[in-house]
Amino acid sequence: MGRRALLGAGIGGAALSLLPFLSGSAGATPPEEAATTTAPPRRPTTADAEMLGQLQALELTAQALYTEAVNVGGWSDEQAALVSFILEAHRAYGQSLSGLLGRDAPGRRNDELFDAWRADFTGAPDQVLAAAYDLESALVATHTEVLASLEGTNGAASISSMLINEARFCTALADLNGSTDNSELLVDDEADSLVGQG
Repeated sequence: MGRRALLGAGIGGAALSLLPFLSGSAGATPPEEAATTTAPPRRPTTADAEMLGQLQALELTAQALYTEAVNVGGWSDEQAALVSFILEAHRAYGQSLSGLLGRDAPGRRNDELFDAWRADFTGAPDQVLAAAYDLESALVATHTEVLASLEGTNGAASISSMLINEARFCTALADLNGSTDNSELLVDDEADSLVGQG
């Protein structure tokens, strides 16, 4: 399921969930039918925890890469503000997943991916902004792929919010780097998912 389909389903699902409140008791499900349905778990399942652990490692990798970029310097005030903001966002996402997973959280970055991306995050500002766009686009694709497989609602909610913000980061990075390509600004063509890499 693509990112647009997921976002559309989220909007449609939110609208449908309001129907019983808008239509009163006429739309209520009979008790005998309600008893036959099973609500999804809130906490991550064992399979969820494994996938969410991989995502935490990716968020910590992103945090480390942006730290490298900030330390290189040479940024305009506007560029520095955006890169620092995204750095702190990835730090918060890693911490959020740590809180969600508890002892199951790996708590470490993906060193192979860090080493593969590091040179791109330590160059000239325009090179770093382009690399950051590619990373955020890959994270959008990765989170979309994982989201479709999650069972626990807490994990799905966390990943959904990260996915939306990382898509916004793509737009901000592309715009700041002077892009006028709408397909790039709207993240129409996502990078490949990072699931299973590194």
